[in-house]
Amino acid sequence: MADSALGILQREGEQRGATGHVPDTQDFDEHVRFYQGALRIVRMFLAFMAALLLGMYFFLVR
Repeated sequence: MADSALGILQREGEQRGATGHVPDTQDFDEHVRFYQGALRIVRMFLAFMAALLLGMYFFLVR
């Protein structure tokens, strides 16, 4: 009885691992691409804000 219960648990664990319980590499690559794109947008926004603030500083001080 204990052997059959252990076998059932092992089979369930193998099925969970096969159904994507462990992250798939393709999904991981998609997440990496998404966050790289988001990071690029954030960097562009920060560069724009820095240029805007620098321009305002020189316009107001001089």
